[in-house]
Amino acid sequence: MAGPLDGYRVLEMTTTVSGPMAAMVLADQGADVVKIEPPIVGDPGRYLGSARNGMAALFAVLNRNKRSLELDLKHEGDKAVFLRLVEDADIFLENFRPGVVEKLGLDFETLAQVNPRLIYTSISGYGQAGPYQNRKVFDPSIQATTGVSDDHGRDRPENVRTILFDKVTALLTSQALTAALLEREKTGQGRYLPISMLDSALYYTWPDMMWSRTLLGEGVSHNGEIGDWFQIFKARDGYVSIVLVRDEALEFLSIWRQSNLHEDPRFLTFPDRQANSEALREAVDALLADVSADEVCENLDAFGVPVARVNSLDEVAEDVQVEYAKTLVETEHPLIGAMRYPRPPVQFDPGQPFPRRHAPELGADTRELLEQAGVAEDEIVRLEQRVLAGRAILAQQLG
Repeated sequence: MAGPLDGYRVLEMTTTVSGPMAAMVLADQGADVVKIEPPIVGDPGRYLGSARNGMAALFAVLNRNKRSLELDLKHEGDKAVFLRLVEDADIFLENFRPGVVEKLGLDFETLAQVNPRLIYTSISGYGQAGPYQNRKVFDPSIQATTGVSDDHGRDRPENVRTILFDKVTALLTSQALTAALLEREKTGQGRYLPISMLDSALYYTWPDMMWSRTLLGEGVSHNGEIGDWFQIFKARDGYVSIVLVRDEALEFLSIWRQSNLHEDPRFLTFPDRQANSEALREAVDALLADVSADEVCENLDAFGVPVARVNSLDEVAEDVQVEYAKTLVETEHPLIGAMRYPRPPVQFDPGQPFPRRHAPELGADTRELLEQAGVAEDEIVRLEQRVLAGRAILAQQLG
């Protein structure tokens, strides 16, 4: 058994991050994920960011443990092959723009006639209907709409430097799909699950980022915004995160550094420290100017003060806790070579090798998948030949 979802079949027809990551979670937990991509180019995520030998690192991480099938769903023969696969699938996951699946004749109502037990999930940016439904959406669009860009910036709005809400949506989608599988065990019926990045983003940010906009009416006591609660301070050789919310935390810092900073009227209470945050940062920076970041962490941790060294991106893999936990795995992809990425945070069977299979080349599993589905040999040969022709075209285009 490769995981708790062993035996479930997922047809993934998604691109870039939100859909592929949702399917990745299911694949990591044992599901048989068939990634269906358009001919020649496939998922554009194959070419985003750092790459080697024609495959991007982003794609290799998000599409591990999957099999790839190249289909042109505007072609009647390819569409017939797809519907054959739908008959035995448990989940269909797509992230086309709203209205596209209807034009292709692949909407929920159509596929439910082929397989009434199918769980059909549509990921979109702003939802399947409404004023923004036809907008082309990237993650920064959702950051802007939900106020994250405004809250993150200081003098002017700034984007968070990660594809935040694509990934949040992916995690929520994977959880919703496993819940839907559980529901199907009781009802015997599939269902349609439309999930938007906008809804997912607000669900994710609301408890803390919007706590000052949650309680309506009079009599509410406000205690600042959580984004202003925590500061970064400079030590001799780097930066440290020190949480000075509690009064005794500043007192312990002061005692260690033989200072009376905790007695300064500007910093006596947490509200005082919030009101004078810039002055506090300058004062603490001065206290730490002659000690290393590691010394800061060691000493404040001994006092029970929440503290952490600020790692650069290059230092993350060398962090002693990351190394101890063996969070990162190093593996050899047959096409792009040596690579490193995190194992799943939840391991149902730690003894199983990870990954079970590497991210596939476009159409790499055509014959295996179609033979399993009972597709005629002449159709398999036709699709195999197109895969090979597409690779040749792409190789020429990539130089």
